[in-house]
Amino acid sequence: MKASIIVAMLLVTGAGSAWWFGLDGTSSESASIVPDDGLFTVRRGPLNITITENGTLVAKESAKVAPTLRGDSKIVFLAEEGSQVEEGEVVVELDADPTKEQLESRELEVVKAQADLDTAKTELEIQEGDNVAAIEKAKVALEKANMEHERYLEGDAPKQRRELQIAIEEARINFTKREKVYNDSLKLREKDYVTQSQLEEDRIAYEQSKVKLQGAERDLELFDQYTFPMGKVDKDVAVSDAERGLDTAEKRAQSQLRQKQVAVEQFEQRLQKLSKQVEDLEKDIEGMTLRAPSPGIVIYGDPRRSWWRQDIRVGAEIWGNQTILTIPDLRVMQVNLQVHEADVSKLVQGLSAKVTMDTYPGLVLDGEVTKIAALSSDNDQEVKKFDVEVTLATTGGIELRPGISAKAEIFIESKDDVLYVPLQCAFLEEGQHWAYVLEGNTIVKRAIQPGSTNESYLEVLDGLVEGDRVLLYNPQLPGQEHSDIRTEGGSEQAVDGASEAGDGATGGDGTTSGAASGDATTVDAPSTAAGTPAEGGEGAATADALAVPKAEAPAAPAGDGARPGGRDGKGGRDGGGHRGGGAGRPAGSGGSP
Repeated sequence: MKASIIVAMLLVTGAGSAWWFGLDGTSSESASIVPDDGLFTVRRGPLNITITENGTLVAKESAKVAPTLRGDSKIVFLAEEGSQVEEGEVVVELDADPTKEQLESRELEVVKAQADLDTAKTELEIQEGDNVAAIEKAKVALEKANMEHERYLEGDAPKQRRELQIAIEEARINFTKREKVYNDSLKLREKDYVTQSQLEEDRIAYEQSKVKLQGAERDLELFDQYTFPMGKVDKDVAVSDAERGLDTAEKRAQSQLRQKQVAVEQFEQRLQKLSKQVEDLEKDIEGMTLRAPSPGIVIYGDPRRSWWRQDIRVGAEIWGNQTILTIPDLRVMQVNLQVHEADVSKLVQGLSAKVTMDTYPGLVLDGEVTKIAALSSDNDQEVKKFDVEVTLATTGGIELRPGISAKAEIFIESKDDVLYVPLQCAFLEEGQHWAYVLEGNTIVKRAIQPGSTNESYLEVLDGLVEGDRVLLYNPQLPGQEHSDIRTEGGSEQAVDGASEAGDGATGGDGTTSGAASGDATTVDAPSTAAGTPAEGGEGAATADALAVPKAEAPAAPAGDGARPGGRDGKGGRDGGGHRGGGAGRPAGSGGSP
């Protein structure tokens, strides 16, 4: 942004310095405390703020001709630049032969993908049938195991135990009988009614019945302790195996079924992808013949990216969505600008503007801000700028050509009667703005209330009066210290913080020199004579940095660091977004508004 504050300057030597000395009414005694070029006299007057930016003239409504193809192609036909075309007229043709070859290859792949899909669907149906059979078989095995388990617990095991119990009862009856016979034989033998051999037979029969009874009882114990539990475990295991078999069959069936389903899905996706490619290629071929979307004149490329214009020619390689032609509607024109982030907040839609063009000397057209971008157009850059559109009210009866350079001066605000000081007169410390006022031989640190600001001046709402002489630098910086400084107004916290002030307002490398360079806000303010060059400075401000005032009154003397350097990372701004600087000395601690 190129902004100027044009101030009519009187370049004087020692006599000019004496004039300034007399104008401010500074005695020789006070001059020894603060040099004249380090002072500014607070004054009241009009303050007009404008923003001036260079931009590009374009049609407000332009139809772009861009191919929708994927990849790149070659131009084989191109309408002549500057020619008048009608809606629907062919303006660009691209080489479609490579795309047609790709289309044929994709169509063959589509046929193969369809066959693979049909096969995968058949295998999926087969797998579904196999899964049903395997699961049914596993269910039958589980049902059989459960039935055998139930039969053993409810039938076989109780039956075996009852048989053992009966065997014990039979053995006990036989034992009782043999025991009685044997005892009777003993008694009869004593009376010699039976032979010894008969007694021995009865004894042996008795012993055998006893052993059989013990065996039967032991068989029941073994059944209860071993046979039945082992049989039950076998049946339980068989049921568990059958259950696991069913679960495995179901999982295996699900896994195999999913594999077949995935295969079908993959072939379907491949077929869809190939079909989409075929469709896209067909659209590409169709889109390689570009027609004019509206009547107008032919302009190669995009006027906003004029560096690509040379690439638009027959035989040139282009890519999808690249703007080949622009067909503007020349009845309504606008200027596309890029405004620095520090100034974009000052803009609102509806602000008036004046537009000039070097191509048409003397032509001044009225315009209006019609669009302000919400986001920066340079997100990757350190310095952010925002796109702004200024629409012309009329073309002035001239057929304006899009793409030429234009300059727009946007009127921001006008204040007819305000107190103002240069920005470098105010310093922000601990949330309070201060100014250093020279009162006789004493420097007074006075709290002030700032109002509106522009790139050079600060409106003072309270704390200063017209005629006050304020310092253009911070006298508390190292090397600038003054012993006689008195504080007036402001909070105690702000007063205490003054001693810790830094040099945040210093422009560029910590010092400022001469008038501001680069883009700036134009301010029409009262002017004054130029001061003597400050220490190591460049003296009076240049004509590009200062503008002719509307009020015929002196403005701040231009010394070393009259304003911080230009934008784009070179200006002097403090962390709070204020601009700083000093006349002849570094700007104050904390920066100026």
